[in-house]
Amino acid sequence: METFLQDQMDITLRFRTAGFQHTVVAGAEGGRETSSPYRPRYGNVPQTNLLHPDPTQTFAGALLNTTTNIDVTAISGGAYALDTINLSPKWDFTAGIRVDRFDATLTQSLPANSPSFERPDVMTSWRGAIVYKPMAGASIYFDYGTSFNPSAEALSLTVATQAAPPEENRTFEVGTKWDLAARKLSIRAAAFRTDKTNARETVSATEVELSGSQHVNGFQIQTTGHITNRWDILASYAYLDGKVTGSQFFPLSIGAQLANVPKNTFSTWSNFQLPWHLGLGAGADFVDSRTASSTAPTDPISHLVKQVPGYWVFNAMAKYPINEHIDLRLNVYNLADKYYIDQVHPAHIVPGAARSALLGINYKF
Repeated sequence: METFLQDQMDITLRFRTAGFQHTVVAGAEGGRETSSPYRPRYGNVPQTNLLHPDPTQTFAGALLNTTTNIDVTAISGGAYALDTINLSPKWDFTAGIRVDRFDATLTQSLPANSPSFERPDVMTSWRGAIVYKPMAGASIYFDYGTSFNPSAEALSLTVATQAAPPEENRTFEVGTKWDLAARKLSIRAAAFRTDKTNARETVSATEVELSGSQHVNGFQIQTTGHITNRWDILASYAYLDGKVTGSQFFPLSIGAQLANVPKNTFSTWSNFQLPWHLGLGAGADFVDSRTASSTAPTDPISHLVKQVPGYWVFNAMAKYPINEHIDLRLNVYNLADKYYIDQVHPAHIVPGAARSALLGINYKF
């Protein structure tokens, strides 16, 4: 079982000083997350094909015992301030700072006498950007920022990770946005590079070192358009070249593709407004092949790269307004009932959802 509670408060201040207009956004947020994985062990489990399981097969396994019973609680808090300075009608400068605290505690009742772990992290991150507006509805920007990944970000702590400080990242990005055809067509594009300067490397079951380095070079383009008064379209494409650039304990992995980072992703969606107030939508998503591990990309027996193939998924939607306050909506996912891998890990995979439908009612106050 998992729970998540978060609250955020923002305040916006506008004022002039030294002849420049300032817009300051400041705020604070806090959250509480819990995770309680419970792993029973069964005997006499019937055999089945994991790639094509029979959903009607009766489960006749007998509970033997419980191998693990874990409770993790993470308390997070952050405060931030971001100032956008209007230097001239065509130039803006933005600078911001954020301080975060992430405190995770893990207790384990099974197996008996298991140790407890706690890891508090406090980190400061920065952001700066400059924006040039050559004309109305157009902008070109450069952005630099830092971020971090605490050891317990996945709500898991071990004897190895409890002593590991956060991973640190820095991102450089240059991009542009143009609104064309009387704002009926919007195009956004960005090229970026993200460096992880101290990536985690698992040395043993009891030791994790921040001794690696990784980077992702990529670009993204997105377009939104009103083809007609009744037809809107959204499309986006991203290219990510993620590689291991340094490793103290896994030197053979240098140059390997980063785990769970597809090189190509594509998404498109169209909305159609038909007569009789009926709205229809349809779209497709593509995710390229992904590897299961960055530091050990090949299988030790077959010496083949551990990866899953890319996939396409097609979705559709229909909505109908019952009155001015109530809408009836039907979403259908994975129309072709495509079998694909949603998540890939070094020791297991998680299949994607089969064809499914969701019928809902939206109420507007």
